[in-house]
Amino acid sequence: MLTRRAMLAAAAMAPVAAQAAGAAPTPPSIDELLREPDVHDAAISPDGEQLAILRTQVKDGKKNAYVTLSRLADLSARPDAAVIGEQSVSHVEWANNERLLIWITFHKDEKGQPYGLWFYDTFVPVPVKRVISVDLKGQDPVVMFAGSRSVLRRGFDASRVVDYLKDDPRRVLMQAWNDSRGAYGLFQVDVYTGAAELVEQGVAATDFWLTQGGVPMLRMDSNARGTIGWVYGRAPGEKDWKLIRKSRFTEGKKLPDFDVVGPTPEAGVFLVCQRMEGRDTSVIRTFDLASQTFGDVIAERPDRDFETCFVDENLKLVASAYWDDRLNYEFADPALAPHFRAVNAALKNTCNVQLYDIDVAHKRMLFRATGPQEPGSFQVYDRQTRRLEYVGHCKPWLTPDRLAKGEALKVRTRDGAEIPAYLTVPIQAAGKPLPMVVMPHGGPEVRDYLDYDLTAQALAARGWLVLQPNFRGSGGYGRAFAEQGRRQWADRMQADVEDAVDQLVAAGRADPKRLAILGASYGGYSALMGAVRRPDLYRAVVSIAGDADLIESLAFSRREDGVDSPTYAYWRASMGDPRADEDLLIRASPARRVAEIQAPVLLIHGTEDTIVDPKQSRLMAKALKAAGKTCDLVELKGEGHRGWSDATWKTVLETATAFIGKHI
Repeated sequence: MLTRRAMLAAAAMAPVAAQAAGAAPTPPSIDELLREPDVHDAAISPDGEQLAILRTQVKDGKKNAYVTLSRLADLSARPDAAVIGEQSVSHVEWANNERLLIWITFHKDEKGQPYGLWFYDTFVPVPVKRVISVDLKGQDPVVMFAGSRSVLRRGFDASRVVDYLKDDPRRVLMQAWNDSRGAYGLFQVDVYTGAAELVEQGVAATDFWLTQGGVPMLRMDSNARGTIGWVYGRAPGEKDWKLIRKSRFTEGKKLPDFDVVGPTPEAGVFLVCQRMEGRDTSVIRTFDLASQTFGDVIAERPDRDFETCFVDENLKLVASAYWDDRLNYEFADPALAPHFRAVNAALKNTCNVQLYDIDVAHKRMLFRATGPQEPGSFQVYDRQTRRLEYVGHCKPWLTPDRLAKGEALKVRTRDGAEIPAYLTVPIQAAGKPLPMVVMPHGGPEVRDYLDYDLTAQALAARGWLVLQPNFRGSGGYGRAFAEQGRRQWADRMQADVEDAVDQLVAAGRADPKRLAILGASYGGYSALMGAVRRPDLYRAVVSIAGDADLIESLAFSRREDGVDSPTYAYWRASMGDPRADEDLLIRASPARRVAEIQAPVLLIHGTEDTIVDPKQSRLMAKALKAAGKTCDLVELKGEGHRGWSDATWKTVLETATAFIGKHI
């Protein structure tokens, strides 16, 4: 029988603040939501015998990072501890069975001065990321690239491990900036000394490599804006790189027709996620570099896109991943599927159970679980004993009773279709209708899931429902579903959002007089367009890095990506052609229809955004103010489209929730 045991007591997280007996749970503050986790990462040793868990403990205002080491055969025993010290850590991995790699972020130099860059007259903090190697007692620390002064001096990020070189326990393959060549290089780095040797040099456009058995066989290049990718291949025995694909990057930084998701044991053969001609959904299939031909389809579903896969240390495919409302897998070995279902059942089928690590024999599996009321936890499962053991909660102060629950909904649209949506319900929600924030996702060809969502939790903590519809035009549900959003930015995609709102209002769950809409990127556009289409519906509108003038958006892509680029071609197909569809684009541009907006508008945008031009929010603010409308514009100096620091997230969440709170 599957059992669940208490997590380790001796080396567990910092104690959770006790709640008074009988006291009602309180929703978390934004500071609590953003607080650094107690448990960062976990990994199984190459021999499958030990479990390493990277933790942080704060005591007397001082932060101390350490790794607990447990024998997988007896997780109930008190673990050993390897102390790292007062460092900001994020990841742990085994270099070999006797040394650990720890990812560390430095915010200040040895003199206490912050690391960063100057953008004109603004200093933007940029943390420095490094990897150190330590023994199993946390001693004998070595910085990777020790002795390579040019790498450490010039590279803010020297933390990317490309291949752990399982057949060479002394070295790993790492990517770092080679200042002498003005491009990234691949280096073999000694985990005992930190000494690095250059083995492969990229060009100025190179982003990263993919390897097989330690040999770089695929290279990804991109344009400066990160919107177009070139895939080069070099089969075993070849010397020159050959172009395989040129394509746009999706919003998730993937190539839609050639997303390499893993190697295989067969030389020069990789696993690729691709949407094939004649098929509606994305499949996973093999690709041979030597012949540059596709092979067998490994995983396929008629109703969902496959997104990635998991391979073990011997490059053997374990599982291919797709999403229903929650994460699911198709296992290469069908015997693993019942165990995965059992783990989900033990977690009450409320979490996304991610296959995180596995031993070579596939006897022990490490899972990471997240869900609407679970910000992250690690579990170890033993196939032979069918025992599941909790080994670490990432943020133990965020207990389930303090977090808003999530519900999966089906929304019937005005034209008779059905779309999925998710509703976050605040704790202690009464039976009466509640204020609601509608939160359309970005993309638009991405989707939301039934998962832990920082923004949704921050909004729900104010006592508001949060609605996230996967409108037609979203990704994940196949080509036909996504293409129903083409040239429909102001029409069908908006109508689906409105129908989801109307359904919640009609059901008596949402208060029609206390509705707001908030979104980022495409979701920011959707928020603005929602205020145009239904001026009487929303009391507050928040657009974060959203488009406001589609004609200007297309001109930006044409100028930055090129008139003949796949990225510009995609946006022209998605939004509309600036010549043939000019009237449609004008009608679909909120900045050109501000007279119809009644609700107050908050615009938030990073000044260094290269994906959605900051000019978009400035145009919208100028038009709103010229029309006498209520509008606030907050610019995030030095910030881009994504990858924000916790400090920036705090600014965004506090500003947005305060703004919405004034109006609903």
